[in-house]
Amino acid sequence: MDNAIAENAINNLLAAPTQRTLSDYVADQLRQAILSDRIKPGQRLVEQELAESMQTSRGPVRDALKMLENEGLVLRQPHRGAIVAELKSEDVIEIYTLREALENLAIRFAIRNATREQVDELGRIVQAMEQLAQRDYDQLDATDLDMEFHYTLCKISGHKRLLTAWVAMSAQIRLVLLKHRLWNPKDHRERSVAWHARIVDSLRQGDVDQAQKELHVHMAASKEWIHDAVEY
Repeated sequence: MDNAIAENAINNLLAAPTQRTLSDYVADQLRQAILSDRIKPGQRLVEQELAESMQTSRGPVRDALKMLENEGLVLRQPHRGAIVAELKSEDVIEIYTLREALENLAIRFAIRNATREQVDELGRIVQAMEQLAQRDYDQLDATDLDMEFHYTLCKISGHKRLLTAWVAMSAQIRLVLLKHRLWNPKDHRERSVAWHARIVDSLRQGDVDQAQKELHVHMAASKEWIHDAVEY
């Protein structure tokens, strides 16, 4: 009898992720549509319409919208329901200042903890950026590589809570990066590789101050441009 109860408990555990997996899928589809600007800032996200479009029930859509709300990509407004968040100048400032604080800390811990092989992993991402810049340039691919670089920087720091904090705001970071690239593609194509390469060089030299200086130059240029664009 005890074995039967235990078996039922295991089966229940194995069956539980189905709804969650569907919610994650819906959230991913909506996230990509928002980040690629196919769903516009300020646009309403109606549960029933989304459920019908994605051929699912409203439950997974409701869960997905909650996930995106936690990420800062969706807002709830009285009498309007869920809408796509609009990027404002104060949002840009908060995202960049918090991101720079996290990544400055990541640099300190990476220089202390990261192996040569881990730093070389960052170097390989820079090489991929350079190769992409030399052929037909896709802003989505370029943004993905940029995100991969900074995620890896946080990962090789060995600071688990830092990485968790960065991942929690990664959708907003990607939104800002993508906006910058879509609005001013030449700026990133010409300078992005050099920015990231200098950070890697400073990490290899174990120079915390220089690495943080290079990060600040990179962040400041992006923040200023996107801030001005949003203000305009």
